[in-house]
Amino acid sequence: MPPEALVPAHPGWRDAFEEAAADVYPSGAVVGATLMSPRAIGNNPSPFADTPVADTADPAPGLVGWPAYRAELASIASLAVPLSLSNLMGLVISLVAIGFVGRLGAFELSVVVTSTSIFNVSGLSVLTGFASAMETLTGQAYGAGHYSHVGVVLQRALLLTTLLTAALGVLWTGADRALIALGQDPDISRSARYYLLTSLGALWCQGVFENLKRYLMAQGVAAPVTAATLVGVVAAPAFNWLFIYRCDMRLLGAALAMDAVGLVMVATLAGAVVARDRRLAGTRRATWAGLSREALGGWGEYVRYALPSVLMICCEWWTFEAVILLSGLLPDPPTSLSAMGIAVDTSGAQFMLISGVGMALSSRVSNSLGAGKPAAARRAVGAALTCTLAAECAIAAAIALNRERWARVFTDVPAVVAATVDLLLLVVATLPGDGTNATLQGLLRGAGRQEIGAVANICSYWGIGIPMAAFLGIKRNLGLRGLWWGLVIVNLLQGCVMLGIASTINLSEAADKAAARFEQRRSLTQAQGEEPLLAADRLEAGPAAGEV
Repeated sequence: MPPEALVPAHPGWRDAFEEAAADVYPSGAVVGATLMSPRAIGNNPSPFADTPVADTADPAPGLVGWPAYRAELASIASLAVPLSLSNLMGLVISLVAIGFVGRLGAFELSVVVTSTSIFNVSGLSVLTGFASAMETLTGQAYGAGHYSHVGVVLQRALLLTTLLTAALGVLWTGADRALIALGQDPDISRSARYYLLTSLGALWCQGVFENLKRYLMAQGVAAPVTAATLVGVVAAPAFNWLFIYRCDMRLLGAALAMDAVGLVMVATLAGAVVARDRRLAGTRRATWAGLSREALGGWGEYVRYALPSVLMICCEWWTFEAVILLSGLLPDPPTSLSAMGIAVDTSGAQFMLISGVGMALSSRVSNSLGAGKPAAARRAVGAALTCTLAAECAIAAAIALNRERWARVFTDVPAVVAATVDLLLLVVATLPGDGTNATLQGLLRGAGRQEIGAVANICSYWGIGIPMAAFLGIKRNLGLRGLWWGLVIVNLLQGCVMLGIASTINLSEAADKAAARFEQRRSLTQAQGEEPLLAADRLEAGPAAGEV
C-alpha cells in the first residue's frame, strides 16, 4: 500500500497527518521505504533496552509478499523470545523453592507440593486470566493512538488484582477443610493452609507483575520483563537459603522467600516501567498521565474480557491437574504419580516456551486492529504459527532423542524412569495441538474474542479430554498410556478447532469494533473538556523517531 493511501481524504486529517509525519520523519524519508526501521531488533544496542523494536501496528508498512512476511517474523520473534525466556525462568524459580524445601523432609515437601498446586490452580491461573484482559484493551488502545488510556487500563487492572487477591485470601482460609474433605492428611492440610496464607503476598506480586508485563507488551516492549525475571532467578536461592536455613524458619521461611522473590521482581519491573514513563512524559506516546478517576469506572467492560480469559486458562491447567489425580487411582500410585508428574512438568515447560509466541501474537494483533490494519493482524497470525511450528519441531526432537536422560534428571528409580520414557513419546504427540492452541489463543485475546476460546476449551478439555482420559486409562485399563492418550486426542482436536476459528474470524469487524469503542471514548473525552488526541495518532502506532 503506498504511503499516501494511509492519508484520509478529509483536509483536516491530511493536515494533522502531515504535521505528525514532519515530526516523525524530519528528513522527509518515505514511510515504509525500507524493510527494517532503525528500531529493528538488529540495531537494538542493548539486550535489555526497553524501546520497541518496530512499528507496533505494522512492522512492514508499504511492503507486500515475502519482505512483509519476513519483517513480521522478526517482529513476532523480537517479542516472543524475551517473553518465552521469562516464562521459563519463572518455572526455574518454582523449582528452586521445591529443591530447598525437599531437603527439609518428606512432610515439608508434601506440604509445598500440595500448596503449590492450589496456589497455581485457584490463584495464579485466575490472576493471570484477569491480567489477560489487558492484552485486548491496552494493545488496541495503543494501536489506536489513545496512549494515555493504556495507563488508565493499568490502574484499573491493579485495583481489580488487589481486590481479587483479597478475595482469594478469604477463600484460602478454608483450604484445610477442603483438603481434609478430599481425603488428604489432616496435618498436611493444616500446614498447607498456613503456607498458602503466608504466600498471599507472592500471589499479589505475581498478579501485579502480570499487569506490568502486559502494559509493556502493548507498547511492543518485552526485554525488561526478562531482566526482572532474571533478577528473581538470582534472588530465589539467596532468599530460600536465608529464610529456610539461616533463620531456621523452615516452611514459614519457604513461604516468606516466595513473598520476597515476588517483591523483588515487581520492584525491578516497576522501576523499569517508571523510568520508561518518565522518558516518554510530554511526548505524544506517553502512556502514563498520572492517577485517573477513570480507572474507577469501566470495570464491567474489563470483566467481560477477563472472565472468558480466566476460563480459557483454567480449563487447560485444571485438565492436567485432573489427569495427575486420575493417575493416583492406577495400580502402584507412587510410580504412576511420579511418572505422570514428570510428563506434565515437561509438557508445562514447552508450553511456557510457546506461550511467549501467543503473547507476542496477542500484542501484534491488538496493536494492528487498534490501528485499523486487519491485514497486518492476519499476517501476524501466519508468522506466529510459523514460529510455533519451528519451535515445536525442535522441542519434539529434543524430547524424543533425550527422553531417558531427561527422566533421570528427576529420578533414579528404574520403574519411574521406564514409565516416564514411555510417556514422553506421547508428550511429543501432544505438542502440535497444544502449541497451536496456545498460539491462537493469543489471536483471540488480541481481537477481544476470548469468549470463543472459553467455549472451545470447555467443550474440548472438560467435555472430551478428562472423560476420554478416564475412559482409556481406567475403564479400558490402559494405565498411564491411556490417560495421556486422552490428552493427545483432545489437544489435536483443540488445535484443529482453533485453526478453524482462526481461518473464519472476521478481523475487519474486530478492527471496526475497536474503532467504534475508541471513537466513543474520544467523544466523551472532548465532551468533558479534555484536550483531544492528535487526529493522526491512529495512523502510525509505532514509536516516533528519537523516542525511547
